[in-house]
Amino acid sequence: ISSKQDAMDYITWTYFFRRLVMNPSYYNLEDVGHETINKFLSNLVEKSLIDLENSNCIEIGEDNRSIEPLTYGRIASYYYLKHQTVCMFKDCLKPDCSVKDLLSVLSDAEEYTDLPVRHNEDQLNSELAQHLPVEVNPHSFDSSHTKAHLLLQAHFSRAMLPCPDYATDTKTVLDQAIRICQAMLDIASNQGWLVTALNITNLVQMVIQGRWIHDS
Repeated sequence: ISSKQDAMDYITWTYFFRRLVMNPSYYNLEDVGHETINKFLSNLVEKSLIDLENSNCIEIGEDNRSIEPLTYGRIASYYYLKHQTVCMFKDCLKPDCSVKDLLSVLSDAEEYTDLPVRHNEDQLNSELAQHLPVEVNPHSFDSSHTKAHLLLQAHFSRAMLPCPDYATDTKTVLDQAIRICQAMLDIASNQGWLVTALNITNLVQMVIQGRWIHDS
């Protein structure tokens, strides 16, 4: 896709387009006339491209039609990451990030936003945090990202989890952690940040082995 028109054409080959035509009311469309559909898709493409541009994933040409992928966009696409995640990487990754810093960046990935925090789990998170070495914001125990942070720490510490649901949630977190870290590593390498790149490699080893890097 190298232009807005390419994006429009691509959408017409998707199941989303078929659903749009078959059930227009779900998308707040009054009819499926050519002009109505075209306007809807045009607005959708425009908004999506602006979001991607704001996340430093693409660059829209001076003609306001052509599209050029940027490094962050290529990385997000390759690792199937949300554009909000790589935008956050751009803001949070620095030349000398420690493993502790990187653990926070990993946990803040948009991919963990839907990690469930069930009824009363904020209390369970608070209790779990007391047995783990890295402090988290005590006012965020109802956050999916804080829960991801705690589950990663518990994985490294081989800590006992408070209930079976947390074991399932840990698998969900770990299943995505490696590709998120690999994207972080690509960004650090592209920037020439050796310290950060080495510490991301250490974090990957921690995820794979289930141990803190300083454990023998």
